[in-house]
Amino acid sequence: MKIHCNQTGTPNAGFSTLLMVIILTIVGLLLLTGFQATVDSLKKSYLIEIQHYHQFNQASSSLNWATQQIWLLPTEEWQCLSDAQYHLTACIKKSRLKVDNYTLLRAQADDYYLYMLTHFEDNQLIVEKGHWLDYCPEKKMIDCE
Repeated sequence: MKIHCNQTGTPNAGFSTLLMVIILTIVGLLLLTGFQATVDSLKKSYLIEIQHYHQFNQASSSLNWATQQIWLLPTEEWQCLSDAQYHLTACIKKSRLKVDNYTLLRAQADDYYLYMLTHFEDNQLIVEKGHWLDYCPEKKMIDCE
Protein backbone atom coordinates (compact mmCIF):
# COMPACT_ATOMS: atom_id res chain seq x y z
CA MET A 1 0.00 0.00 0.00
CA LYS A 2 1.34 3.40 -1.00
CA ILE A 3 0.46 6.68 0.73
CA HIS A 4 0.61 9.75 -1.41
CA CYS A 5 2.40 12.59 0.28
CA ASN A 6 2.85 16.14 -0.77
CA GLN A 7 6.23 17.85 -0.93
CA THR A 8 6.40 18.36 2.84
CA GLY A 9 5.83 14.72 3.44
CA THR A 10 2.46 15.01 5.24
CA PRO A 11 -0.49 13.16 3.81
CA ASN A 12 -3.54 15.22 2.62
CA ALA A 13 -2.10 18.61 3.65
CA GLY A 14 -3.90 20.20 0.68
CA PHE A 15 -7.23 18.88 1.90
CA SER A 16 -6.85 20.38 5.39
CA THR A 17 -5.82 23.72 3.88
CA LEU A 18 -8.86 23.67 1.60
CA LEU A 19 -11.10 22.75 4.56
CA MET A 20 -9.69 25.66 6.60
CA VAL A 21 -10.33 28.09 3.72
CA ILE A 22 -13.94 26.86 3.44
CA ILE A 23 -14.49 27.22 7.20
CA LEU A 24 -13.03 30.74 7.23
CA THR A 25 -15.20 31.68 4.24
CA ILE A 26 -18.33 30.41 5.99
CA VAL A 27 -17.47 32.25 9.23
CA GLY A 28 -16.80 35.45 7.26
CA LEU A 29 -20.09 35.09 5.40
CA LEU A 30 -21.97 34.60 8.68
CA LEU A 31 -20.32 37.68 10.18
CA LEU A 32 -21.14 39.79 7.12
CA THR A 33 -24.76 38.56 7.12
CA GLY A 34 -25.11 39.47 10.81
CA PHE A 35 -23.55 42.88 10.22
CA GLN A 36 -25.92 43.53 7.29
CA ALA A 37 -28.94 42.61 9.47
CA THR A 38 -27.72 45.05 12.14
CA VAL A 39 -27.25 47.82 9.56
CA ASP A 40 -30.75 47.18 8.15
CA SER A 41 -32.27 47.36 11.64
CA LEU A 42 -30.47 50.61 12.45
CA LYS A 43 -31.48 52.08 9.10
CA LYS A 44 -35.14 51.23 9.75
CA SER A 45 -34.98 52.78 13.24
CA TYR A 46 -33.36 55.90 11.80
CA LEU A 47 -36.07 56.29 9.14
CA ILE A 48 -38.82 55.86 11.75
CA GLU A 49 -37.24 58.55 13.94
CA ILE A 50 -36.82 60.92 11.01
CA GLN A 51 -40.51 60.47 10.15
CA HIS A 52 -41.49 61.05 13.80
CA TYR A 53 -39.50 64.29 14.03
CA HIS A 54 -40.87 65.47 10.70
CA GLN A 55 -44.45 64.86 11.86
CA PHE A 56 -43.76 66.45 15.27
CA ASN A 57 -42.31 69.58 13.65
CA GLN A 58 -45.19 69.79 11.18
CA ALA A 59 -47.78 69.46 13.98
CA SER A 60 -45.90 71.98 16.11
CA SER A 61 -45.92 74.43 13.21
CA SER A 62 -49.66 73.84 12.84
CA LEU A 63 -50.17 74.70 16.53
CA ASN A 64 -48.28 77.97 16.18
CA TRP A 65 -50.06 78.81 12.93
CA ALA A 66 -53.48 78.09 14.48
CA THR A 67 -52.96 80.59 17.29
CA GLN A 68 -52.63 83.35 14.67
CA GLN A 69 -55.86 82.48 12.81
CA ILE A 70 -59.35 83.90 13.19
CA TRP A 71 -61.77 81.21 14.39
CA LEU A 72 -65.53 80.91 14.73
CA LEU A 73 -66.97 80.35 18.19
CA PRO A 74 -65.94 76.83 19.33
CA THR A 75 -68.70 74.21 19.50
CA GLU A 76 -68.92 70.60 20.65
CA GLU A 77 -67.74 69.49 17.19
CA TRP A 78 -64.30 69.96 15.66
CA GLN A 79 -63.94 72.88 13.27
CA CYS A 80 -60.77 72.88 11.21
CA LEU A 81 -58.61 75.23 9.21
CA SER A 82 -55.93 74.24 6.71
CA ASP A 83 -53.13 75.90 4.83
CA ALA A 84 -52.50 73.96 1.62
CA GLN A 85 -49.25 75.74 0.81
CA TYR A 86 -47.49 74.67 4.01
CA HIS A 87 -49.59 71.54 4.70
CA LEU A 88 -50.82 72.85 8.04
CA THR A 89 -54.02 71.61 9.66
CA ALA A 90 -55.51 72.57 13.01
CA CYS A 91 -58.90 72.09 14.63
CA ILE A 92 -60.66 73.50 17.68
CA LYS A 93 -63.63 72.54 19.84
CA LYS A 94 -64.97 73.26 23.30
CA SER A 95 -63.18 71.18 25.86
CA ARG A 96 -65.27 68.95 28.10
CA LEU A 97 -62.93 69.57 31.04
CA LYS A 98 -64.89 70.98 33.97
CA VAL A 99 -62.31 73.65 34.79
CA ASP A 100 -61.53 77.00 33.23
CA ASN A 101 -63.75 76.87 30.09
CA TYR A 102 -60.95 75.76 27.78
CA THR A 103 -60.96 75.49 24.02
CA LEU A 104 -59.08 72.43 22.83
CA LEU A 105 -56.74 73.00 19.91
CA ARG A 106 -55.56 69.97 17.93
CA ALA A 107 -52.83 70.17 15.32
CA GLN A 108 -52.09 67.27 13.04
CA ALA A 109 -49.49 65.98 10.64
CA ASP A 110 -50.59 62.79 8.90
CA ASP A 111 -51.62 60.55 11.82
CA TYR A 112 -49.66 62.47 14.48
CA TYR A 113 -51.49 64.89 16.79
CA LEU A 114 -50.47 67.59 19.26
CA TYR A 115 -52.90 69.38 21.56
CA MET A 116 -53.08 72.67 23.39
CA LEU A 117 -55.54 74.03 25.92
CA THR A 118 -56.42 77.61 25.01
CA HIS A 119 -58.97 80.26 25.80
CA PHE A 120 -61.20 81.75 23.14
CA GLU A 121 -61.58 85.51 23.04
CA ASP A 122 -62.56 87.84 20.16
CA ASN A 123 -62.25 85.05 17.56
CA GLN A 124 -58.66 84.41 18.63
CA LEU A 125 -57.08 81.64 20.65
CA ILE A 126 -55.28 82.85 23.77
CA VAL A 127 -52.40 80.59 24.77
CA GLU A 128 -51.12 80.27 28.31
CA LYS A 129 -47.71 78.89 29.14
CA GLY A 130 -47.62 75.21 29.99
CA HIS A 131 -50.77 74.15 28.17
CA TRP A 132 -49.05 72.37 25.27
CA LEU A 133 -49.73 68.61 25.30
CA ASP A 134 -48.61 65.60 23.30
CA TYR A 135 -51.77 63.73 24.36
CA CYS A 136 -55.45 64.54 24.38
CA PRO A 137 -56.56 65.80 27.81
CA GLU A 138 -60.19 64.73 27.44
CA LYS A 139 -61.37 61.90 29.67
CA LYS A 140 -63.07 59.96 26.87
CA MET A 141 -61.09 59.04 23.78
CA ILE A 142 -64.12 59.69 21.57
CA ASP A 143 -63.90 63.39 22.52
CA CYS A 144 -60.43 63.48 20.95
CA GLU A 145 -61.43 62.10 17.57
